[in-house]
Amino acid sequence: MNTESALVRLPDGVSLSAFVPVAYFDKHMDCLRVVTMDRSVTEHRVDGFLTLHKSNHRLDLDPEYVGFTIKGIRHLFESVGLDLNGVHRLADIIDRLVKHRPGSAMSTVLELVYRDFKENGDLEVDLAA
Repeated sequence: MNTESALVRLPDGVSLSAFVPVAYFDKHMDCLRVVTMDRSVTEHRVDGFLTLHKSNHRLDLDPEYVGFTIKGIRHLFESVGLDLNGVHRLADIIDRLVKHRPGSAMSTVLELVYRDFKENGDLEVDLAA
């Protein structure tokens, strides 16, 4: 086998780098997506607002959940008084949502799941992008 034929050639100007956790607002789907590890996932819908991303091929030290999606961000942000045009820390968004609906399925699950994501609490979400 020719090793040169096994190489992947990237288009000019494109480079690969290590995975970095990300949180972003998908304005077209009106949702906040958080991805903390580069894994294939199965999405598990908790309620009308929250979907958890469960790792399909978990390594021994990996968390069970490697991301989540919160739907209906425009409505939720309006309800909790967060600016839709601002930049917010993920930890602050989760804190406001949990305090807004204490005891709800979304609130309870976010509290539990956030334990695995604490190191990513400083991720910023730019809602104006």
